[in-house]
Amino acid sequence: MIVIAKPLSELTSAADRCWLTEEDIQFYVQPFKESGCRGPLNWYLNIDRNWKCCKGTGPKILIPALMETAEKDVLIPELSSHMENWIPDLKRGHIRCGHWTQIEKPTKVNQVLIQGLEADARDPPVVSKL
Repeated sequence: MIVIAKPLSELTSAADRCWLTEEDIQFYVQPFKESGCRGPLNWYLNIDRNWKCCKGTGPKILIPALMETAEKDVLIPELSSHMENWIPDLKRGHIRCGHWTQIEKPTKVNQVLIQGLEADARDPPVVSKL
């Protein structure tokens, strides 16, 4: 059996979500009630055009990249275990929190981003061809 997500009960408790109020949730729920999921789904509806735009760029991402994973995220970090096959210069950061890393651990997120930028952004080994 392949597990791609953790049970909700393992993610966070109500105490861990004290930063997200019912009013906050409704702020995001309301637009979906009005227009559904059209915006997010348009990415997938446009996938053929995206592939045409990227034709000739090669199957690998050759510029430096950074991926931050969260320990208590719904999608387990192990799902990204083979990304180095497609992104040879991939750096990783792992944060002990839930999915909303920027809200739950903003200082740690910034620390990982700054370290990644200091390591690669000043003198990238390859320039993007997009």
